[in-house]
Amino acid sequence: MRVLELQLPLEPESVPAARGSLDALQSRVPHSALEDARLMVSELVTNSLRHAGAANDSIELVADIEGKTLVVQVRDQGKGFRPRPRTPDAPPDSGWGLYLVEQLADRWGATTDGATCVWFELQLGSA
Repeated sequence: MRVLELQLPLEPESVPAARGSLDALQSRVPHSALEDARLMVSELVTNSLRHAGAANDSIELVADIEGKTLVVQVRDQGKGFRPRPRTPDAPPDSGWGLYLVEQLADRWGATTDGATCVWFELQLGSA
């Protein structure tokens, strides 16, 4: 069931707007899962800002609840990337967003089909 669909401009103010939009899930998602989702959405929207295309592009945020699973997608017009694990020699100020997604999500991935979509899933237990 689609619970959130939002188009955001490709600008820094979209990070807190995306995070705040998840308030719509408060009655359906346990607090700890919602906090994890907020952090991951913040990181993924920040990545879109850093790596996507032109200033007139937008970021799409979609959240669905499928049974007892929260599925969130962040899509932009970027050219895509191949997810790689963070390495010990990586710059200390870069690469933490996907690392956090890897640590917090039950499943996650990225697709490229003319746009870039990074998605994650969180199991909601008995929510």
